[in-house]
Amino acid sequence: MHATIDVRLTVSIDDDKTIPLATLAEFITDQNVESVLLEGLVESLDASRVEALCGEKHANGNGQQRFQRAGTDTRTAVTTAGEHEFSLHYVEDTDADHDEPSYFRPVEDVLSFDGQNRYQQDIAAKSVDLATSLSYRDAADHGDGILSEMPSPTTINRRARKYGSKLKQFLPDCVAETDANAVIPDGTKCHSQDEDRSYHSVQATLGEDTDDESRSLLDLSVNADWDETASELDDIDAVTDDATVVSDGDSGIVTAFTDENREHQLDLVHVGRTLDYNLWDDGVFSLDRRNKIVSEVIDEVFHLKNSVAKHRPEGEFAAIRERIARTTERIEKTAWQLEQYGSEKAARYLRRWLPSIVTFAEAAIEGFEVPWTSNPVERLMGEVSKRCKNQWMRWTTEGLEAILQLRLVKYADPEYYQSFLDELLQRSTKTAMSCDLSIESTRGKL
Repeated sequence: MHATIDVRLTVSIDDDKTIPLATLAEFITDQNVESVLLEGLVESLDASRVEALCGEKHANGNGQQRFQRAGTDTRTAVTTAGEHEFSLHYVEDTDADHDEPSYFRPVEDVLSFDGQNRYQQDIAAKSVDLATSLSYRDAADHGDGILSEMPSPTTINRRARKYGSKLKQFLPDCVAETDANAVIPDGTKCHSQDEDRSYHSVQATLGEDTDDESRSLLDLSVNADWDETASELDDIDAVTDDATVVSDGDSGIVTAFTDENREHQLDLVHVGRTLDYNLWDDGVFSLDRRNKIVSEVIDEVFHLKNSVAKHRPEGEFAAIRERIARTTERIEKTAWQLEQYGSEKAARYLRRWLPSIVTFAEAAIEGFEVPWTSNPVERLMGEVSKRCKNQWMRWTTEGLEAILQLRLVKYADPEYYQSFLDELLQRSTKTAMSCDLSIESTRGKL
C-alpha cells in the first residue's frame, strides 16, 4: 500500500531583516509541519483503504457492494509529532453475522492506535522516561519545553505503572542463564502511603561476571522476601551454583543466598562502621579509645586487601596465605581483648564475620577474583534515594516498584532498557515501511 501527499511550504522573510538560523529553525518547528504531514498521511491511507473496499466514491454500482461507506468520525491523538485530529471513515459490512460488529474503520487494518488512549505509546514512553529522573509533576512541566504537549502528571503516573510492570516481566528473559559468579544484593527503605506500613522495603540484586567485569540488575522487588528472590534467580540460572555473595551483614541476605557451595564476602567498607556502632552500644570505651580500636581493625583489613592486589597478579600465593593468617590472628586477638573488657557485642561481631572478611583473599589463592566491596549495589541504592526518598515522597507498593524498575534498569542495564522500549513501541515494524522524499526549492538545489 502506498500513500502520497503533496506539500507546498512558503516562507517569507522581510528584506531588511537578518534572521538567525536558530530562530528560523524554531519558526519552522512552530508550524507543526510534522503534525500536518502525519495527519495528511493517515487520512490518505484511510481514503485508500476505503476505496479498496467500497470502490471509487460515487461510482456506479457502489450500492451493490458488500462494504458501504458509513460516514466519518474524528479521532484525536497526541504523538511526538504533535497533537492530531484525524477525520477517519467508518465502513459497514452488510454481510456481517449478527454477533459480529458491522461497522469498522478500514485504516485500522494498517495503523493501530493505542486503544482509546489519547496519548500514543511514543510520547507516553518519553514522558515516563523523563519521570525516571523527575517527579511526575516536574516531568509534565519540564517536558512541555521538549515535546509539543505532555501528558498530565496523573497520566504519566498511570503509564509508569503499566510500563514498569511490563519491564518486570521482560527482565527475567534478559538475565536468564546469565550465570553470574558474584551476586551483590542490598536493600533500603522508602516512605509508604499504604495503610498497612510506614515504610516499603526495596531489594535490589546485582549479578557480576568477574571475568569480564560486567554487571546486570538481576532483580528489583518491593516488600519481597530474600528467600523467594534467591530461589527465583536460581530457577532461571541467573547465578552460578558456586557464586560468591557480597553484601553487608544483613543476615536475611546471607541466609537466603549462601549455602554449602556459596560463600559470603563481607563488604570491607562496612567493617569499621558496624564495629564502631557495636563498641558505642556496649558503652565500655571512650570515644578516643573506640576510634583507635576501629582504626586498628580497618588498617588490618585493608592491609589484607592491598596485599591481595599486590601479590595475586604475580602468583605470589604464599604471601597471601601469610597475610590471611596474620589478619585472622590479629582480629581474633582483638575480639578476645574486647571480650575481656566487657565489650561483648563488638567481640561477637568480629568473631561472627571474620570468615567472611577473608573470603576474597582465600579465593585469590585458588585463582578466582571475588569483589571485596558491595559498592556497585550501593551506587544503585543512591539512584533509589535520588528518585524516591525526598522527604515529601510517599509511595504505594505498585507505584514504587514500577518507577524503580524503570529507573534502575535504565541505570544498570541501558541495553536491556533500550530493548524493552523497542519492543514496547514495536520499532521492528519500521522494516515494513519505506519512504521516498524529494524537495525542490524555488531558487536552490534539488
